[in-house]
Amino acid sequence: MTNQPNLNLLNEMAQDIFSGLKAVKLRTVKKGQEFCRKPTSEKYYVRAHYNRKDEFGPATFTCIDGDDIGRYIELKPDTIVYVEG
Repeated sequence: MTNQPNLNLLNEMAQDIFSGLKAVKLRTVKKGQEFCRKPTSEKYYVRAHYNRKDEFGPATFTCIDGDDIGRYIELKPDTIVYVEG
């Protein structure tokens, strides 16, 4: 048995290097800053306000769709996102 490199991991690492995107936790993204959910995604979101944990659900950030401001998603603060960097 020989050691084979993990091609999926190598492709992912190369994509991060050449795309100019940096993987960070959503909590480190500043309010109003744009980010993508995947390094290959063309859709982007803008981080909006923080929602504290309460009886209705866990702590989340509201993230507004960059193409449709009426659409938003809520993501946990530890979610990995990609920013220009």
